[in-house]
Amino acid sequence: MRIKITAGGIHDGEGKEIKIGTELNVADPEVGEDGEPLAPHPWAGRFEVISGGEKPGKTAVTNPKGGEKPGNDQPPAEFVAPVGPFTAKEKSPGWWSIFDGADQPVGKSVRKNDLDGFDSLSDDDKLAFATESAKAAFDKAAA
Repeated sequence: MRIKITAGGIHDGEGKEIKIGTELNVADPEVGEDGEPLAPHPWAGRFEVISGGEKPGKTAVTNPKGGEKPGNDQPPAEFVAPVGPFTAKEKSPGWWSIFDGADQPVGKSVRKNDLDGFDSLSDDDKLAFATESAKAAFDKAAA
């Protein structure tokens, strides 16, 4: 079946984390006579099935919600707080961002001096700062 990674914590055979949004082909789960999987998938809740893996007698729904075209970067319907550990690093020449535990940028890019001292903050302070930055970017995108 073809899946799309929707959350962090999934690693490849070399131990490197697979980026969110990556699409992969994986083996269909073993199913019983009722068509239900025999065991929960170890990645449950961290991917969505794009194609394949259909249950017998079921029809897969492949239409995007509301007629949206696939690939549109729609903002999420509700704010989701970022998950650490957090680091501040250069995202592109002259622009810095806070990166979460999945090495994804949190919030908007800023100049280096706006993040001076970030890496020396406590984990709780980093979480508060990253959450505030992400929430501001979410609110701006949702407006």
